[in-house]
Amino acid sequence: MIYADSESSADLYYATRFFAPDPFLYLRDPSGRDHVVVTALEVDRARRTARVDQVHEWSRIKSRWQERHPDQSATTEALTLFLLAELGIQRLATPDDFPLLMADRLREAGIELIPESGPFWPERAIKSAEEIAHIEAALEVTAMGMQAGIEMIAGAAIGADGILWSGGAPLTSERVRGEIHARLVREGASPRHTIVAGGPQGADPHEEGHGVLRASQSIILDIFPRMEKSGYWGDMTRTVCKGRAPERLRALWDAVKAAQELAFERIGDQVSGLAVHQAVTDSMTRAGFVTGIDEAGRQIGFFHGTGHGLGLEIHEAPRIGGKDQTLLTGHVVTVEPGLYYPDLGGARLEDVVVVEAHGCRNLTRFPKFLEV
Repeated sequence: MIYADSESSADLYYATRFFAPDPFLYLRDPSGRDHVVVTALEVDRARRTARVDQVHEWSRIKSRWQERHPDQSATTEALTLFLLAELGIQRLATPDDFPLLMADRLREAGIELIPESGPFWPERAIKSAEEIAHIEAALEVTAMGMQAGIEMIAGAAIGADGILWSGGAPLTSERVRGEIHARLVREGASPRHTIVAGGPQGADPHEEGHGVLRASQSIILDIFPRMEKSGYWGDMTRTVCKGRAPERLRALWDAVKAAQELAFERIGDQVSGLAVHQAVTDSMTRAGFVTGIDEAGRQIGFFHGTGHGLGLEIHEAPRIGGKDQTLLTGHVVTVEPGLYYPDLGGARLEDVVVVEAHGCRNLTRFPKFLEV
């Protein structure tokens, strides 16, 4: 059983393929039939679109409940207990984020709840052909946003002080992000926390970026929108430099690109994610870019995972990193090595691949280049 809204619960949307902004109830009965319980506001749409066996309406359950309990308040928890009794259900698996109040009330009434500590639907990690098509569509839209951002940077003029100018005003991370977001929204995607981090700001992998952008510095653009219609995410990172890149930045970018290409070669069915991650780390270390702690106590080098699963959540199973997980045919994962140094900034490149029987296939079509 799941009780949540399907716009924020990937598990609920995966089970029902029904988007709703307000919480509703999903359960699978002992015979394997899937049920949802929704309000009158949502019932007709749920009957048209939800991929379940039966759609119930709360008001109809309430009418039956009130015949037996005319003097009691019909809470969501009471109506849920009533439906479970009708279906003969006394034991349920729930996600580990199941609402506490409902859990308390069900347990008080004798229902056994078993929270799943791992993925609620482990099969979500293996993507169907339909899901892969949704992710590819999301990546196409992500590429449109990336193109809009890079074109704005490429079209900027370089001022005497190295600050980029566009439309008579300094070009800022905020302006580039706004241009990216406008394109994504027009294409039916919801952008979230897009990164446009220039120069030293790029040394923090999750710094969104702010203020003016400058020539001859790295600019990391990391775009990860969710498609409004399908619910699937895109994810892509590129690192560019307006004008001539310093020699060390070029070497940094080249090392990241070579490590990503090595990962593409290593990824495949039954391959250890840890082994891929270690190969990526070793590749950049051999190129002369060390990982560790600098004199100021800051992380430098490559200090995050090589990749993560992508689908109905921006980060889902499996991971390619320090905790070993075996890659399987049908996994869709990002490949995003990066290097970060406070005095220089950073460089990260991110594509999305699907694991296949004899390797992997890159679903990302956008080119990679440093200087614009």
